[in-house]
Amino acid sequence: MIPHLSERENAVERINSVCMRLFDLWCEHRSVTPLTYLLHCWPLMDSQPASIRRLRETLSELRKTHLETISAEAMQELFELADCADEILFQASVPERGARAIDRQSVRAVSA
Repeated sequence: MIPHLSERENAVERINSVCMRLFDLWCEHRSVTPLTYLLHCWPLMDSQPASIRRLRETLSELRKTHLETISAEAMQELFELADCADEILFQASVPERGARAIDRQSVRAVSA
């Protein structure tokens, strides 16, 4: 159980590191639109799946609607960020799936 927590903490730390690099890059280049999107969802209030999902969705929307404002360097960072967020969100969903399967088995056992 502990290795799972440290993997999650490492992924969250990677997300914060990527966000900091994006922040520095966009400040340096005075890229107002990308900065606005980033600051809408970062710094993270916590490391719960809802916060990670909001960050991922917000920056995905930035890529879709303002592609022309994003440099190749920033795009690479955004893809890394999406990968980290996906990893965390997947890990968060796995225990829930297992719990649902156990609940279904319990219901079947009780109703049998």
